[in-house]
Parts: sequence; C-alpha cells; structure tokens
Amino acid sequence: MKMKLRKCSCGGTAEIVDGEPTELGAKMLREYGLIPSRTYKAVCSSCGKSTASFPYGDEVKADWNRLNPLPLRKYVRVVRCKDCKHRKERHYEESGEKPYIKYECKFTKYSMSDDGFCSFGARMIKDGDKNE
Repeated sequence: MKMKLRKCSCGGTAEIVDGEPTELGAKMLREYGLIPSRTYKAVCSSCGKSTASFPYGDEVKADWNRLNPLPLRKYVRVVRCKDCKHRKERHYEESGEKPYIKYECKFTKYSMSDDGFCSFGARMIKDGDKNE
C-alpha cells in the first residue's frame, strides 16, 4: 500500500521536491567532485513547512505524516451493558435443569454480559439521577 501525504496543519497540500544533499554527499562533491545521490523532502505549498532530506520518498512521507498528525475524532459515549436501558431480561427453562436468566440487548439482539459495552447504549435513568 502506498503511503499518502496528509494535509498540512495549515490546510495546505504537500509536495515532494528535490532535497539538499546530505553532509556526506556535500563532502563527496567538494573533495572528490562526485555527484551526490538524489534526496527528497516534502514542502507545504501554503506555509513552506518542510521535512528533512531523505534518500527515499517513503521516508519523506513517513516524516511528513509524523509532523502532521491526524485530527482527533470526537469520542462516542460508551455505556456498560448493566447500566443500559436497552437491556432485556429473558427467562430460560430447560428440561431437568434449573431455570436461568439471560440478558439480551433490545437494540442489537445479542446476549450481553455485565461487563460488556457498546456505543449504541443509552444509560438508564435511575431515581435521583440528573444525567439525562
């Protein structure tokens, strides 16, 4: 999978351009007249923010994406199954065994444990609870 460049934190788009030669490459050019290997860097078209120079494009993309993290998503309120208003009690009886109770979710139609949770839940309003 090819790595893509994220948008800059200023909202601009990034482009990969030729970078400056590394210290070793500059030394080889100065002392021996050898052409240094090609390097790349990412530069924002709006604000001019850039990464360091790297010999491979994937390193440039990784460095750019590290400098421009993804925006935080809004979190979803999670409700424990034991506190959910969609919790439904079911009584089961099998021949020769004691009857038992199983809890199911009216919303998802799955059985639920006390420690289970989901983002579809809605907290049960209890007496004296001002939360909703």
